[in-house]
Amino acid sequence: MKTSMHMSGLRELGQAFAALNDDIQKKAGRNAVSAGANVIKKEAKKLVPVLAVDTITRNPGTIKKNIRSKAVKKKDGTFEARVWVKGLGAKKISAFKASTGNAAKDNPDDPFYWHFVEFGTAKAPAQPFMRPAFEQQKVVAAEKIKSNLLNRINKEAARIGKTIGKA
Repeated sequence: MKTSMHMSGLRELGQAFAALNDDIQKKAGRNAVSAGANVIKKEAKKLVPVLAVDTITRNPGTIKKNIRSKAVKKKDGTFEARVWVKGLGAKKISAFKASTGNAAKDNPDDPFYWHFVEFGTAKAPAQPFMRPAFEQQKVVAAEKIKSNLLNRINKEAARIGKTIGKA
């Protein structure tokens, strides 16, 4: 489920951003996009359903604890943020199998089933949390990115005696 949002009217901000050196661009861009992703991540954590009582194979809050976000600079110079549910790594899965003798699906700390919750199954209705989090917070996240980037540009510009608008 890849979604994106484009903002218009940011020509001056883009020009000011392009005037920064590459290292500052990378740090400022990644920081700003990460701040926007965190807004969506926090909303997803609020919306995700949590088990009321733990079971042998599921702990309450497993999906919630594994929602992550990351911002990266792509090869074309743009920045991208990802918000996802992180699964267990191979080492943790094999350690669980070795210590308990149970199958990986029985690990109560593995959120592999998050997509069953998000999209539903033949027998269980969907309880979406990622898409609604994005839809509810996309404007707030975009504004957070914009203000974060503007603050960073002004901070760098202040070092050389210039300012670009207000946050």
